[in-house]
Amino acid sequence: MNRVLLATLLIALFLACAQDETPSGMVLIPGGKFTLGFDPAGDLPAVVVDRTAHLNAQPLQKFDLKPFYIDMFEVTYDEFLKFKPKAAYKTGKPEDPMRGVSWYEADAYCMWLDKRLPTEFEWEKAARGSTDDRLFVWGNGFKRKDANLGKKVMPAGSFPKDKSPYGIYDMTGNVSEWTASEYIPYPGSKFKDDNFNRGLKVIRGASYYKRDHGFMKEFAMVAHRNFAPGKILTWDTGFRCAKDV
Repeated sequence: MNRVLLATLLIALFLACAQDETPSGMVLIPGGKFTLGFDPAGDLPAVVVDRTAHLNAQPLQKFDLKPFYIDMFEVTYDEFLKFKPKAAYKTGKPEDPMRGVSWYEADAYCMWLDKRLPTEFEWEKAARGSTDDRLFVWGNGFKRKDANLGKKVMPAGSFPKDKSPYGIYDMTGNVSEWTASEYIPYPGSKFKDDNFNRGLKVIRGASYYKRDHGFMKEFAMVAHRNFAPGKILTWDTGFRCAKDV
């Protein structure tokens, strides 16, 4: 049998078996290389500060990951309160994505379910896919109406077009998401940031906005990196979980 055909059949068999074992509410992201980061010669904004110009997400490169599972939807209030039933949070309908929790709370919730937070590279692959270097989950053109970038949070999965090539929802809008990763330079990066290696946690994805002047489409690009101290509680940041295969 042709080696290429045999390899293809083996991969298909692995994916089929793995799909049968996929935990409820999660999606299998296959292993292999994907495009990570931004092209410094690409069409990026020239009149914004360094951090939003994505200098911290360069160089563009191919990055190899092992297969993993990731939640199809952001963790909701209803799900989180099963973990902390006596917790008092000011806002949130049961089906809304959980927000205003620290990195430590998000990490603890995932561990409670025998899961973990995704790394920022896993998050980007799940949002971007592995076949091209698209800037948004749906392609390279910005379409604000296709994601929840409005003035209030919406129930998880309310925007069917805000869906990645792997079928993961709300990676453009609704709430930003904590990842497991520390804010450090990318492999091969020459960019200097005083915030590197200070224990800050990477946040991925854009969110709904309370004020229109606070929104820039660059924040919604799949490779955009933000960061914050793990103990901070922010009104626009939630999370989803991942799991090893």
